[in-house]
Amino acid sequence: MRIAIGILFIGVLTGCGVSEGDFIAGADYDPCQSNIPICQQTAGCAMGENKYTSGDFPGYVNFLVTTPADTTIIVKLFFKTREHPGEDTEIIWYEPGCHDSYSYESQGKDIFAIAGGDRVFAQEQMVRREGDHLIEVYSDSLTEYFVRVELETPMN
Repeated sequence: MRIAIGILFIGVLTGCGVSEGDFIAGADYDPCQSNIPICQQTAGCAMGENKYTSGDFPGYVNFLVTTPADTTIIVKLFFKTREHPGEDTEIIWYEPGCHDSYSYESQGKDIFAIAGGDRVFAQEQMVRREGDHLIEVYSDSLTEYFVRVELETPMN
């Protein structure tokens, strides 16, 4: 009986998902209100694995990420609140110079359901060229969020 209760207790502790503190752990906050020139516009901030920013949707956030060639950029959104998932969430990754881009579109899918119990919605894209990559995130969802990036670089 004690073993069953112990297993249940461990399951409850580990089943709670990711907390805000876990999501932003080890990263510094950037208000993302700069005007960094990129792609004939400006980005709000330069993001890396050691930074995060926050905001509200519906709306838009953009930032740049500097990478070596053939790097996967993972954009992660942590939903602090989840009032309405909206119909249209889009993430666009640009190659340096912004002549080539890749996009994710939710196409009506419930991004809160995709995020699941841990409230983390993540999409990834490999970029081919070394340099500064503009990342744009648009959403008509109704939520407060944190955003971070992770980079998966090729092994040398």
